[in-house]
Amino acid sequence: MAAHEDPLSEVELGRLEDLLGSDIFHGEAMALDELQGFLCAILSGPELVPPSQWLPAALGESPHYRNSEQTQEILGLVMRFYNQIARALSAGETPDFVLYRPDEAAEYDYETWCRAYLEGVDFSPVAWEEAGDAGEIEELLFPIVTLAGELSAQTRRRLRRDELLQLLESCREELAGVVQDIHRYWLALRARPAALASSDAKVGRNDPCPCGSGKKFKHCCGAPDRLH
Repeated sequence: MAAHEDPLSEVELGRLEDLLGSDIFHGEAMALDELQGFLCAILSGPELVPPSQWLPAALGESPHYRNSEQTQEILGLVMRFYNQIARALSAGETPDFVLYRPDEAAEYDYETWCRAYLEGVDFSPVAWEEAGDAGEIEELLFPIVTLAGELSAQTRRRLRRDELLQLLESCREELAGVVQDIHRYWLALRARPAALASSDAKVGRNDPCPCGSGKKFKHCCGAPDRLH
């Protein structure tokens, strides 16, 4: 394995964490948990986004870090972190979440991670809801939206406090699987037949498959066995 593909050790992960929070970035860089959430979305969308586009969003537009003595070290660690996440998702795994908590008695902060994931969703050059089935994407993203604190006021009003707490706990437990499900969803659409990819019509799971088989999309090109 080439050096730039080696997974980060605990020491290197700590070093990246320290660098992201250092004065080099003038407070513009994402923290490590934000960076991981953001990159999970960047790697899971309808189109792959090149590093030249997402690096300024992750590290800030300030030129200071580019002129620092640590520039090559920073970029090397960030790209290895990116590749580490990419390999895990491609292997059907979810990276170990980087989550913080204010103190030992507090719960882990899923909200920051999930907000960063949604930033990655919004960063996509192609809107997710336009590139896939809007209803399915909304359903897939629901646990992340919930943990990010982005539930609609109407939904919050419908839930009692104990129901909301139970929903949050359920979403935390589901998060790893949800991140993987979203990655598989877009991987399937990226790999679909050319005829389907060039179709102007949005295809729902229960619509006839555009490949002409006569089957529903979910039982043909959108079937689970096409996800790999």
